[in-house]
Amino acid sequence: MRASLGLDGQLSQVEQALQRAHVGCCADCAEFARDVGRLTREIRATPLRRPSRTGMPVRRRSSGLRALQVGAAAAAVAIAAGLGSLAGSLSSPHPAQLSAAHRLTPAALRVASFSRAGRQPRVGSRLPSSTPV
Repeated sequence: MRASLGLDGQLSQVEQALQRAHVGCCADCAEFARDVGRLTREIRATPLRRPSRTGMPVRRRSSGLRALQVGAAAAAVAIAAGLGSLAGSLSSPHPAQLSAAHRLTPAALRVASFSRAGRQPRVGSRLPSSTPV
């Protein structure tokens, strides 16, 4: 790291002296400093070239890929709806499984709707057949 800073002239005189002393006695760091120096000189000597295109390349999406994505999303929604419907039908009791206490006869439904309307049926009277169920 300091080898690169030294090549860019960003080390103080004290840091340069310490680097030279270390590179003088460490063969690995001396080889690294030579390699970095050679690479830096080569990069700086290479002439700059203008790019053949200006700006960023435009990325085009194929319409086939988009149609595939939309189709996959629609299929996922359909599968989720089907599984939700299946799970709901499996967890709710079937009419045959309801106990007698849960079964309502048409007459009981008329009484319930009659009392919701705020009127009380008279004892012994017959409910009108036009009462909504």
